[in-house]
Amino acid sequence: MSKNPQHDHLHALYAQALQLHQQGRPAEAISLYAQVAEQVPDVMDVHYNLGLAYFQTDQFSRAITAYCRAAELCPEDEDILYNLGLAYKKNNRFVEAEKAYLKALALAPDDPEIRYNLGCCYRDAGEIDAARSVFARLVDMKGDHLPALNNLAYLHHLAGDYDMAREMYGRILRLDPDHASARYMHSVLLGAPVDVPPREYIRSLFDHYSHTFEENLVMDLGYNLYLDLRIQFDKIEPKKRIYDHCLDLGCGTGLAGEAFRTACRKLSGVDLSEKMIALAAAKQIYTSLQVEDIVTFLQHAETVYDLFVAADVLIYRGNLHPLFEAAARRASTDALFCLSIEKAEGDDWLLQPTGRYAHHPDYVRKTAGDSGWVELLSGDTLSRREGDRWIRGTLFVLGRRN
Repeated sequence: MSKNPQHDHLHALYAQALQLHQQGRPAEAISLYAQVAEQVPDVMDVHYNLGLAYFQTDQFSRAITAYCRAAELCPEDEDILYNLGLAYKKNNRFVEAEKAYLKALALAPDDPEIRYNLGCCYRDAGEIDAARSVFARLVDMKGDHLPALNNLAYLHHLAGDYDMAREMYGRILRLDPDHASARYMHSVLLGAPVDVPPREYIRSLFDHYSHTFEENLVMDLGYNLYLDLRIQFDKIEPKKRIYDHCLDLGCGTGLAGEAFRTACRKLSGVDLSEKMIALAAAKQIYTSLQVEDIVTFLQHAETVYDLFVAADVLIYRGNLHPLFEAAARRASTDALFCLSIEKAEGDDWLLQPTGRYAHHPDYVRKTAGDSGWVELLSGDTLSRREGDRWIRGTLFVLGRRN
């Protein structure tokens, strides 16, 4: 018989927790880790593994508490500090995350993942110069670190440093010739004509920024185009008081859906970004949501819609003929199409250095008309702030030609 049955019991609990954790069952391991941690509060490994289990089950605040205790017990362990930084970042506590990463980096200055996550933390906190500096140092240390190169290219692009951005995209393509986003942005900065961005570019762009999308767009960029589009819609003498089924094209997080929900009985949305769709679903305003390219969705849809909305969506398409044609096939005879564009002055459409497309209003009228759409109303608008200037756009309400 054991001389210390309490010790044996805790050892058995901990062994069971580790086994469950290794089997991919962290939620079941948590209660066992917690029991052991309560009885032996000074064992670092218990708190560290408890933190891992909390993190893996998206309980980030509890993960932080467990990691902090582990760090108190072993302050010179860079792995604990690195994971603490991850948990703080997931909780949007960027200042604490940066401190944890910096402590970890002081202990392991050559660790590329610590440095990379520090850069991501600066980027997500809006500390762009600091992020660029960290990514540049990492690229100097490890020239084939694709995620760091990609971030560095994006941040140079964001700052309008197009020559440096083009160089970074070129380096990415030399390492990975099939990198769709880098190929697209490299083409943009070379001035090459591209009808539509690759799906991978759109998906990764919006998946990455989904968690801060509305705050950045509405608060930082003064964006309310979706409300202006609803105002234009309301100016039309309605054929119906309420439309039967509205399709929100490129619905994103549901900003336009919120604006148009009262205009229809059913509201459906389609977007390429799964993470944006998840945020739209959380608003509980949509009848159905699909993750798909908008033209592909329309080409395979069987539903008939009497209202289409595309707020700030055509800026990611050059040639608009496929969209107008596909929408026409799924439109009722009295359907409306509300849309916005960024305004081009000369060309039919133009791929801008920002990676967004601008269209001439006359091109929209002609291309829409070729597919049986007729302009009912249009008006100029200010789409968003970009640096110290406003981006000019045009709002349209189109109807079916009978």
